[in-house]
Amino acid sequence: MADSRFQPRPRLGLSFEPAPAPASHPLRTDIACFVGTVARRRRAAVAGLQPMPAVLARWLGARQVRAVGGVPVQQLRVSLESGPRFVDSVLAAAEPGPEHAALAEFFRQAVAAGAAAPRFAALLRACRELAPVPEGVLEDLRQRGLYPGQLLAGDELGAWLRMQRLLNLPVAVDSFDAFDALFAWERRGVRDRVVREGDPVVVTALGAALRAFFGEGGRRAWVVRTGDPSDLFDSRVGRFAACFPEPATGGTAYDRDGDRCPQLPGIARRELQAEVQGLREPGRPVALSAADWVGLEHVYDLGDVSFALLPDLVDAAARAVPATVPPAEVVAAREAFAECVEEAAPDTLPVGRRLPPPRLDAGGLALWRELVLAALALLDNAGRAHHRRDVQLLASLPLLGDARGLPPAGKWLAWMAQPAGWLDAGGARALLSDRLQLAYPWVVSRDSADCPGGCEAPEGTLAGVLARNALERGAWRSAAGRALHRWQRSEPALAWAQATQQSLWTPLGALTLGERVCLLGPSPRGPRLLSDVGCGADPRTRQASVRRLLNVVLQAARGTGEELAFEPSGEALWARVRERLADLMRVLLAGGALSTDGTPFTVRCGRDTMTANDLDAGRVIAHVEILPAQPIQRIVVVLNLRDAGPASAFASAA
Repeated sequence: MADSRFQPRPRLGLSFEPAPAPASHPLRTDIACFVGTVARRRRAAVAGLQPMPAVLARWLGARQVRAVGGVPVQQLRVSLESGPRFVDSVLAAAEPGPEHAALAEFFRQAVAAGAAAPRFAALLRACRELAPVPEGVLEDLRQRGLYPGQLLAGDELGAWLRMQRLLNLPVAVDSFDAFDALFAWERRGVRDRVVREGDPVVVTALGAALRAFFGEGGRRAWVVRTGDPSDLFDSRVGRFAACFPEPATGGTAYDRDGDRCPQLPGIARRELQAEVQGLREPGRPVALSAADWVGLEHVYDLGDVSFALLPDLVDAAARAVPATVPPAEVVAAREAFAECVEEAAPDTLPVGRRLPPPRLDAGGLALWRELVLAALALLDNAGRAHHRRDVQLLASLPLLGDARGLPPAGKWLAWMAQPAGWLDAGGARALLSDRLQLAYPWVVSRDSADCPGGCEAPEGTLAGVLARNALERGAWRSAAGRALHRWQRSEPALAWAQATQQSLWTPLGALTLGERVCLLGPSPRGPRLLSDVGCGADPRTRQASVRRLLNVVLQAARGTGEELAFEPSGEALWARVRERLADLMRVLLAGGALSTDGTPFTVRCGRDTMTANDLDAGRVIAHVEILPAQPIQRIVVVLNLRDAGPASAFASAA
């Protein structure tokens, strides 16, 4: 409806408009993507007229209604109580005559006909109840194409409702306050999924991970909300369904409600002897269109992401929690002299510390393993050219119950060496991927009292330390020995000397737990990240810093390929590719990422790297060989005191 009557009139003076989130450097290596369940932040009830929500203003702008009565729609004050009242409040600002009549006809056709009325009512209710979405977030989604009328095709009002709910959309946050303003991360119901005033609540796994990430030095993250979390006392099937809902037969809507999507596509749910099994279709490719992406698949559009986390995996596989909240225990105060003032009410333990943490039994451990495999398969994309093998998957080793067949707290290496652990039934090294880093043990911090059991999964802490290390020293430098800002103690308590020094024979050789898992614990210099390792089978890439160096090269190569994709293949293009990649290698060499013991790197791109079939198809293939600088793991100093006797005698004689 292109009509000059609905265009804003020129206004003199200074105006301020929020800008979209600034684009990050394409080779930035500290950004993480968090995928999980969390509720949208609710806003306080407002009676009467209120400022026009940004989502509704953009919906009107997309319909060519950008001004009413000469005033831009984003500056109008409207009623959100119902559809008719909203229309009346907008018409009240219109000028009498043709503008009023044209605007009334627009609303009659757009929101009052057929099935549009209930959808518009749902959109108004979401704008009335949920915190407003900033203009910067909406503009960033528009530039990415995740916008109604672009990739979000189909039901127009349904797409705008998805924008207001921020469902299955990547949202950039540069601080924990920005995340807190949009999402109710601290309000996961204990007894009921719908949280009411006065109900006991705990923090969501996604919220705890983001809090740890920014608390340890992270600067930027992407959040993909896949729906509201289940309540803590929900059944095992219900908690699994909250993370991996199944599509309804013959449609795309997911079970329970349409405000959920799976964190990993292709995960099927079935009940077999009271156990939930997670299955992913083997070789299922990632969709090429962003309109079909769900959950973790959004990393294919986020080229600046280096780490991926799914904090809900442990909770989805955990056994059911006893549906009782222990009574609040009064914390005894230490006796001390104090001023004669009015006594404050005694402190009580938070709800989280009165509840058990998520623990896995044997079936849950097998399910957790399958989910991690599914996430790795999604990033690998079955070896296709369209992949994200440059993204590091960070996960937490789960807490286990006391059932038979489960490894004790300090005996994870024995489980890893079994077929049910790192090796699958056929003997293939399924979980032996250098793109996977596991963190352990769980962390008790100054903020973790609101988590179930009073402890939080360590993957968010690991992501924050790796991000801080990349910003301060470079992604190719090991983060082992970096300080932990929030760590107080671990759950469970480990024998640290045994975990870091005592080796166990495995199919990969004699290894310690610290050589397979990123350990977070105490040291003589305070809390530290004790090891920075991946789960790869190759000892050359076992150090995670080496894998991150390879990820940097992959990101740079992908950027070069995207920039030169439409250039004619020939000697000139091959020379440009060699020059670009060689420049990157020289920068890495100057930064200490490559070893100088031998040939640090070689770059080849020409007829010796491509076949005749490649040349005919227009494919350009470059070969890059690098010699990474291996970090020093441990220095052993042996003091020889055989000659100390004469020296001490001479000192005493003097």
